[in-house]
Amino acid sequence: MSLPQAASRGEWLIGREEVPAQDRAAARARDAVEARRQRLPMVKLDKGYEFEGPGGESTLVDLFHGLPRLLVCHFLLDPGGDTGCASCSAAAEEVSDDLLARLCARDTSFAAVSRAPLADIQEYQARRGWAFPWYSCSGNNFNNDFHDRVQSRQSVFQRDGARLFHGYSMFARRTEALGNWCYWLDLTARDG
Repeated sequence: MSLPQAASRGEWLIGREEVPAQDRAAARARDAVEARRQRLPMVKLDKGYEFEGPGGESTLVDLFHGLPRLLVCHFLLDPGGDTGCASCSAAAEEVSDDLLARLCARDTSFAAVSRAPLADIQEYQARRGWAFPWYSCSGNNFNNDFHDRVQSRQSVFQRDGARLFHGYSMFARRTEALGNWCYWLDLTARDG
């Protein structure tokens, strides 16, 4: 690894003072995007989906566990696959019991969904030591309907009684915001 250019403390301080100003501008821009995302119209879901999970058969409504919001990680684990997507797996490492409790306290449920059969999911989940709710959509088009085949993806759903809505999806590098470790690494110096 080549190190960044060396400088005097005074030169470093000038550069160091410029970066927080840029950080603040980026934070304001990010806040504006977040506010706009939260105001986006939602798409009413008319199609029913059934999943196989640890408690047996479940519908999409069941994945909400009575809460009004649901975050779904479309976990890329293909049928017969013995390893999951590296990005999905990195994000899954961040899903702790504490995180799930904090989401639940804010009226939000979480579930992972994969195309793999439940037995493959449970084997991989046990090997990794994860305990979050994870369901199979094998036999239906749930993950395909939300375009998960190319990149890791997170989708947000809203419930109003039995009426369900798709509010938003994010994918690829945008999902890194869900794992703090990425931002810890961004604090370190990089090559070139």
